[in-house]
Amino acid sequence: MKKDEVKVVVIGSSDVGKTTLMENLIDKIGKVEYKGITTAIDYGSLTIKDKKIHFFGTPGQKRFEFMRELALKGTNFALVVLDASKGITKEDEEIIKLLESKKIPYGIFINKTDVGDIDTSEVYNFCNPKFIVKGCAVKKDGLDELINKIMSHT
Repeated sequence: MKKDEVKVVVIGSSDVGKTTLMENLIDKIGKVEYKGITTAIDYGSLTIKDKKIHFFGTPGQKRFEFMRELALKGTNFALVVLDASKGITKEDEEIIKLLESKKIPYGIFINKTDVGDIDTSEVYNFCNPKFIVKGCAVKKDGLDELINKIMSHT
């Protein structure tokens, strides 16, 4: 990647809203779905203030776990998406441990705050993200703050 380009991997467990988040952050994304389930890596890019951010969204189902490893190669930053209605799951913890073991800086977007909540202190108790933003991808709540945080940490 060029100096003014960054790779951000959007990662999380199944049905947390990764693709919806990307669709509402970026005008046009490439995606492959089967019956509403992402089966390949989503892609889209966004240019802000002369910085091009390449977003790669990973499928969340366990059977596509190998794609996480592929997507994380050469990444500058990861965005972990959590589902506020489910709380922090074992799979969420595994994803965060994977990022930390690879020393990949990451932020957290707590999605679906219209139907649930996760206490940020609970998140900070087990991991050390660069930031936590709460919002609702469907309603586009928190997305401006999220982009600003990503910009300041990449």
